Amino acid sequence: MKNFKSFFLVGVLALVATSLLSCALFTTPQASQKTVIYVVRHAEKAPSSGAMTDDPELSAAGQKRALDLLSKLGKEPIAAFFATKYKRTQLTLQPLAQAKKQTVQQYDAGNATQLAQNLSQNFTGKTVVVAGHSNTVLSIIEALGAKKPLTEVADHQYDYLFKVTLQQGKEPQVEVSTYGDASVAPAK
Repeated sequence: MKNFKSFFLVGVLALVATSLLSCALFTTPQASQKTVIYVVRHAEKAPSSGAMTDDPELSAAGQKRALDLLSKLGKEPIAAFFATKYKRTQLTLQPLAQAKKQTVQQYDAGNATQLAQNLSQNFTGKTVVVAGHSNTVLSIIEALGAKKPLTEVADHQYDYLFKVTLQQGKEPQVEVSTYGDASVAPAK
């Protein structure tokens, strides 16, 4: 009888341990999932005609910067690309998106909150790249729940690359780096 009780107890413990182990192996707690969102300003644009409806493409320097972005992020497992309706944001992401065999999705430049909601609802645990404008990239970072790492992005600054890391239960982290040729302030 004593052997039976010991055998029974060992069997129950083995069953509990197996059950707990299978739960650990087949479920990934959302708290451990990291969502990475790279935010860039569009690359240098071609000269504008000055008309409000003007939508210039990238300059030669901008085309080079778009290829530099491909070099910088080409090995990242990117799940999606987002740009505004303007050619300069879409063309900034195009080489990288093509290399990943993806299309660039469009978002409303004036609604960073809606973009942040879309990213948090549909891309948890994934890596995404967003192209914005000098007056929107910091708003996007704030909409993601992070603190602005800079007070502004000046009109001549095209080389910033912001990496926002989101993880449930933790403060959003922002890393600031640069890519491509250094931006140069215009002569006064």
